[in-house]
Amino acid sequence: MLASRVFPSGTKQTFELTLRSGRVVKASGNHQFLTLHGWQRLDALTEGDRLALPRFLTATDAPSRLSTQELILLAHLLGDGCVLPRQPIHYTSADPKNLDAVEHAARELFGIQPRRVRQKNWWHSYLPAPYRLARGTYHPVTAWYRTLGIAPVRSYEKRVPQAVFASDSKSIQLFLHHLWATDGNISWKHLPGRMPSAAIYYATTSRGLAEDVQHLLLRLGIWSSVRTAPKKGYRPSYHVCVQSTPVQERFLSLVGSYGARGAIVKDLQAALALIAPIPNTDTIPQAVWGIVESAKDAQDMSWRDVAHEMHTAYNGSALTLTGVSRARLSKIATILKSERLTHLAESDVYWDEVAAITPRGIEEVYDATVPGTHNFVAGDVIVHNSIEQDADVVMFIHRDDKTNKESERPGIAEILIEKHRNGPTGKTDLFFDETRATFLPLDKSGYGDLAGEF
Repeated sequence: MLASRVFPSGTKQTFELTLRSGRVVKASGNHQFLTLHGWQRLDALTEGDRLALPRFLTATDAPSRLSTQELILLAHLLGDGCVLPRQPIHYTSADPKNLDAVEHAARELFGIQPRRVRQKNWWHSYLPAPYRLARGTYHPVTAWYRTLGIAPVRSYEKRVPQAVFASDSKSIQLFLHHLWATDGNISWKHLPGRMPSAAIYYATTSRGLAEDVQHLLLRLGIWSSVRTAPKKGYRPSYHVCVQSTPVQERFLSLVGSYGARGAIVKDLQAALALIAPIPNTDTIPQAVWGIVESAKDAQDMSWRDVAHEMHTAYNGSALTLTGVSRARLSKIATILKSERLTHLAESDVYWDEVAAITPRGIEEVYDATVPGTHNFVAGDVIVHNSIEQDADVVMFIHRDDKTNKESERPGIAEILIEKHRNGPTGKTDLFFDETRATFLPLDKSGYGDLAGEF
């Protein structure tokens, strides 16, 4: 859903909120975020607090605006392609299947006849224009990029175009399937004393591209975290990491990888099926034990009674010192007959941890309203419709004659009252006397009786 209005609200102290998943939010101190006990201002949060994020975002049901070949070519060029001004457009890979996919798509879409050049243990596939280029005539790939709204930039500036975000789930799966064949990793992970598992991540020097990939994974119900991997003398690399057995299994089932990198997928799936999942990330915050205690008291039960019903040893207050897994909370909810605990155990909310809150100084800030709801998701975080929290009355002024020189309503201001804590909302018309900088009722300005809509 798009914001209905965005408008400046002055200058305020701002902060950068960093979550354990690597997501970063910039907001003013009075902006509210959802905690287990309700909405809380940013300037009242501390490191270690847990905030609500969606566990997945539903992709659109609308058909993709990009064809299969466009999704394939775009994924490979964003990963290992070079599309820069005054340089030959080319794609680099050591995997013949990847090269074949790119060359086939270029021929199908643009009539390009690729030219493959071998290097040491990889190839460059050059994609020359099928016609003579002159002033005002663009290479077909460059022209295509322009229609997608993305610029030909270097690797650390690359972003996923809006058309991919507007695609359905199958299209997003296809795009990520081919993107992972470029700079993705799917490999074995061997740790002492543990069963073989998987290491899955996508690496890029573009922070923006990493955030885009993280969001697309969330659209498929795949939780991921962005980690910074510094390297001395080079730009930092950002790894979009897919961790925990259930999430990795979902990734391998829905995304995997095209080409040689995907050859390991079936063996990894078999290995992961043998590993008992450890719920150490997608847990309900420790504060939930206060809600459990209230439900326990309502059933006239002791902690020892609860432990007995759960078939676990009673260990006193140690039970409540950490967060709780969804499966365990669901069991407790059944024992205590608590609908609220059941809702928390089965909710679509992921409780991410606050890793850092850094002051950014005084900046100009903006408010936004979203029609039909007071809360929404922005940057993959559940946020409060901030305009609601401070203002008693919110009004907007529209002057048609300021944008339309032929307006039939000169001097008329449409006053839209969008919020009023102690009265009605609606709209009315006033006359603006510019000589006195004063608003007047229309019946005193010679415009007659134009009733407001309240």
